[in-house]
Amino acid sequence: MYEESSILIVSPAGETADNISKTAAEYGFNRISTSDGGNARELIAENGYSLVFVSAPLEKEFGLDLAAYAAKFGCGAIIAAAAKLCGDMAEKVGDTDIFILPRPLNKAMLLQTFRYVLLSRARTLSLNGENMKLENKIKDVKLIDRAKCVLVEYLRISEADAHRQIQKRAMDMRVPQVEIALDILKTYET
Repeated sequence: MYEESSILIVSPAGETADNISKTAAEYGFNRISTSDGGNARELIAENGYSLVFVSAPLEKEFGLDLAAYAAKFGCGAIIAAAAKLCGDMAEKVGDTDIFILPRPLNKAMLLQTFRYVLLSRARTLSLNGENMKLENKIKDVKLIDRAKCVLVEYLRISEADAHRQIQKRAMDMRVPQVEIALDILKTYET
């Protein structure tokens, strides 16, 4: 189970919301919230749920847009609807991270879906984190390269010498090369 195991159940009041809540508690969710759909978007934005379960149709909307909204916030998103609607819904959601469940729901399917969606969410969050690290690394390399170009231009040295100068200053000062690059850019480009 995950550190933050919370679920928002968005459903018209009644038996469905109660059954999903009971199953979620059995699965191990430590924070279970329910909503009628009216304030669900606010709750999602404020609380960052692990999982958002939408029982469609809702009172004022079908619920597909709400599930998409939840997925954009990094929540695992499940939408349950009548089996005859699931094909059309699958086309509408395309390749998003929204999981569609046909009704009637049974407990075993629901537990398996919770597990699958939470694992999928964890993998997606991990990949997003790795992607951010790589993007930051690329930005750092670009800054260092720009600083090398500045040294080549102003000091009339080779690129290899500029590279060695940045490396040596970083080692001597025990700071990352990107800090030296930023200092060089600040010195020569202002």
